[in-house]
Amino acid sequence: MPGTKVRLFENVFWRRTAMVLVIMAFFLSLLLVFFQMSQNSLIASLTRMNNEFVEQVDTVSGTLLEIIQNTAMQMFYSRSLAKLRTVDALTNPERIAGLRDLGNWVSSSTFLSSAVIYNSIADTIFTSDGGHIERHLFYDPATAGLMLSQEKHGSTGPMKRHTAEGDVYSFLFFESNVPHGGSLLLNVRAQWYEQQLLGISSEHSAVVVDEEGTILVTADQSLTEKTTEIWPTLLQRAEGNKGHGFVLDPGGKSGCMYYRLSNLGVYYLTFFETETILPGLTKVRNFTVLLLAAVTALLVGGALYALFTLYLPFRAIREALMQSGSAEVNVVQQVDRLLESQLEQQLAEQMECLLQGGETRLLGYPASLLLVASSDCAQVRNEVEKQTTLPSLTAAHAFGCAVIVSGMGEEETGRLCLALASALDCRCLYGTPRDSAEELAQSYGNLLDLWQRRFLYAGQQVLSEKLTANYDSPLDFRTQDTEPLFAFLRTGQLEEARSEWKRIFDRIRSAKFNDFRFFVRYILNHLHTMQSELGLELLVNAQEILEDLEDIAHLHHFLDSMFTQIVAAQSSRRKDSLQQLAAKINERIDVGFADDSLSAQSIADEMGMNAAYIGRLYRECTGISIGAAIKQIRIENAKRLLKEIREPVKEIAGRVGFSNTKYFFVVFKELVGMTPKEFQNRE
Repeated sequence: MPGTKVRLFENVFWRRTAMVLVIMAFFLSLLLVFFQMSQNSLIASLTRMNNEFVEQVDTVSGTLLEIIQNTAMQMFYSRSLAKLRTVDALTNPERIAGLRDLGNWVSSSTFLSSAVIYNSIADTIFTSDGGHIERHLFYDPATAGLMLSQEKHGSTGPMKRHTAEGDVYSFLFFESNVPHGGSLLLNVRAQWYEQQLLGISSEHSAVVVDEEGTILVTADQSLTEKTTEIWPTLLQRAEGNKGHGFVLDPGGKSGCMYYRLSNLGVYYLTFFETETILPGLTKVRNFTVLLLAAVTALLVGGALYALFTLYLPFRAIREALMQSGSAEVNVVQQVDRLLESQLEQQLAEQMECLLQGGETRLLGYPASLLLVASSDCAQVRNEVEKQTTLPSLTAAHAFGCAVIVSGMGEEETGRLCLALASALDCRCLYGTPRDSAEELAQSYGNLLDLWQRRFLYAGQQVLSEKLTANYDSPLDFRTQDTEPLFAFLRTGQLEEARSEWKRIFDRIRSAKFNDFRFFVRYILNHLHTMQSELGLELLVNAQEILEDLEDIAHLHHFLDSMFTQIVAAQSSRRKDSLQQLAAKINERIDVGFADDSLSAQSIADEMGMNAAYIGRLYRECTGISIGAAIKQIRIENAKRLLKEIREPVKEIAGRVGFSNTKYFFVVFKELVGMTPKEFQNRE
């Protein structure tokens, strides 16, 4: 109609069609992302294997060099061969012995082809076949020249050479810091050396190739064609990738790992089939991709079905609401929310009835109950439907979501609970299959009790009703049994208090939750009382400590902090009390030291305390006994009087409380290091 503006997405049909297209695009994107992740995983796995391969080749190559070097060192420093290298004028027996030993080393070796010694002083070359000749007359100029090519290092090689005895790898050994020390050249059979390198690959096909692409040795002649095909790509990769890596064919089904042995100037290649070295990876990837595609197709089909089957009824409802004036816009959303809310409410009521022992026709027996700590029941319901086709009921509950599945065995219920916990990242509790509504209600009670004590299973996402069997035994524990804990805290014995709490916890942990909570709160209330008496700040409300506790370690840590705080305060208070007591005793001694009847016993009697007890407290505070303190104060006053007045020592002893002059002399010398007379005369 003229003047009428048509907005595409005001129409419910087009809105829902757009929603379906968005969902399809989303799942297709997921499909592509997962495929790329699979490819990345394949590359990462091959990279890791290639690194292991490089390590293996390096190890074997190094081991071969070590074997050859060890042999060379034994030969180099043997007495007879050292004479061949360094002695200018050899006797005939010395030359014969040296050449014999040189030949024996080669003939007894599994890898040596020949050995040559050069004496730079005599300019003579000795060979393992018994020959000796001046260097400039030696029949192999290349070998003669090599013997002179001494560099800064202790050895050179390996160098692959073509000689009259065949292909060899030559290793030259000498002492660079020893003039005229001569040199030793070992020629290792090329076939043995290359076969040893090739032998590191027992599971895959291996090839050794020189820098020109020529195959030196191969485990399988059929690899020649593969090597020729891959060589240009491999050479290009090796130049830009530090000499090692891998090459995959376009389909990713097979490939080749390579590593350049720089000391030999050759490449070590091993060919592989992806499915052989990474079994199952490609199959899992393809299977998952097909699964995602199937799920996407199902979702799209379901969405289209819902769109076309619900469109006409919803349009009728919308028109009715609009005509009645009870709705203006987004009527479909309002109806959706209304229906969903009513459905969830009905399901919650049905679930509550079942959990209280009510009968229902919705489900049959045996039935298993699961409690899932998730508030998103729609998501829980979707996950349940993914995991099983058995009849089930999912509804909101104070715990989170309750799920009842009909006809499922105990092991299957445990697996379902594990799947829900993993998918929703939350805890899940499951009960054993029950054959009646009454038993199902009993299972519900057990699971609630298990949930309340979940802190005993920190980090465990799935809990079975069977665990509640551990809490059926009667508790043999009373409030009086907690008194040792409080006694240790009052006397400042922290470690003993910790051990006592552990003993208490071990006894109450298997109690019913209500009993466990009662004793924990009882202990906390007493600890709060002790904190108040000591003027400490309360850390937490005892009534709330167990409500949201997820890990028992938190309770242990909290109680330990309270123990530490109380013991520290008790120790501080005790220290102040001891200092006050010591000050009173010191004051009494200062006033009455002249009284020869003053003693620890008389002071204790005056204070109405036990002499041994007060003496122990005084020593704890000052480090000395009361008697020792009386002696010290009397002697200090005696020293003062000896300086100030010139009276006989006997008179001064009486003035400071000593009735026995001889005893005064003994104590004075013990504390001062000299007699009273000596002290008086010195002054």
